[in-house]
Amino acid sequence: MEKQILVPTNFSKHAWNALVFGLKLYKSISCNFILLNVYDDGRGISDRIPGIKPEEDIDAKKTSKEGLDRIMQGLSFRKENQNHEFETLSLEGDLEEVVQEIVNTRSIDLILLGTEGANVNIHSSYKSKLSKLADVLQNCAMLFIPEDFELTDQSVNEIVFPSTLRFPFQEKELDPLKDLASNSASPIRVLYIDSDGKGLSEEQERLKENLEEHFSAIKNTFHRLTKTTASTGIHLFIESRQSTMLALYKRKQGFFSKLFLQSKGDGIEFDPSVPVLLLKELD
Repeated sequence: MEKQILVPTNFSKHAWNALVFGLKLYKSISCNFILLNVYDDGRGISDRIPGIKPEEDIDAKKTSKEGLDRIMQGLSFRKENQNHEFETLSLEGDLEEVVQEIVNTRSIDLILLGTEGANVNIHSSYKSKLSKLADVLQNCAMLFIPEDFELTDQSVNEIVFPSTLRFPFQEKELDPLKDLASNSASPIRVLYIDSDGKGLSEEQERLKENLEEHFSAIKNTFHRLTKTTASTGIHLFIESRQSTMLALYKRKQGFFSKLFLQSKGDGIEFDPSVPVLLLKELD
């Protein structure tokens, strides 16, 4: 079945990089890439398209369509996969609402997003459009790519997946992670942060076995760090192993929010410099 990949773009370098990442990631897979630009005719599009000043008198719709046309021209020179198809959408509105509507009405497998700079700053405390999108979007996984990260055979070695082992996962919630691991030929490193050093309860052992069953077709290992906070532990684990991808599971309330809030008191800013797959709790 053809995958449906949504790629929001503001025509920046980091947005283009996210698209190229996706082309390489799915180089052997049939995909339809939906290139989306959201513009706002009422306020102008200076906050979405680099180089546009607020005082400039512009036709937002025209600028949006011309930008998408330029992307299509650039894609005409790439030959990753003849089974890659491309669709462009130029829509007026609010970015979060437009993306959610597309997710609600189409079978989107993954949303690809490029982040500005070397880090993935997606917690709501960062007050950016991407952090807001990460916070409010429901029922679809999102993959955030740092601006200068390039996917090569050597650039991805493993995917770190922290878990509290307190709740069971639905199979569909983990599909994007398994898909990413398979397509990038990367093992999954399940990481449990045992802050109080008590070990796993019987229920957590059961959930650990359940998680291993989910990942049975993919190389995976289990790791436990003690006497450290989640943010510090994840940071040190990635740094010490030079891990190149991170997957986080975001419930409507829970570990993801605590992870970023906690980091402010650790003396470590939790802003990963590796691609981050954000899995969402499904309804």
